[in-house]
Amino acid sequence: MMKRKPKNYILIPDSVAQNLKDHEDLVNELLTFFKFINDIDFDEVNKIENLPETLDELREEFNKISQTYGKLRQEYGVINFQGNELFTRNTVTGIKLGLMMGKLERAKSIWGPQLSLDYDAAKDLILHFTDRYLFIKDEED
Repeated sequence: MMKRKPKNYILIPDSVAQNLKDHEDLVNELLTFFKFINDIDFDEVNKIENLPETLDELREEFNKISQTYGKLRQEYGVINFQGNELFTRNTVTGIKLGLMMGKLERAKSIWGPQLSLDYDAAKDLILHFTDRYLFIKDEED
């Protein structure tokens, strides 16, 4: 006999649900922080005399943490963008140099000794730029 999997429901009051755009996000947050919600003594919370002041302090602390987090995300974005930009530039340079080398080899195979440019000098020039821009080797090497 197969066992039936129990269905669990989270009921969200209409007053909360109508102000939310994404109910799944709310449920995920609830599940993430459920262990903390379970420890809250709501009777004690309702008895706190200076609740508005406590909430203001918590909001201020939350705002500071949010600003710090935002700055860190912004810095990460700048660093990540620069890394992607470098990768893209190197990729494009590599593709261009590879295409040039391919065209040079194709021209030599078609024209052979009648090629009007110095094949070895052109190949050395392409390898020079490959070393300089992709492998970042010094000019002296």
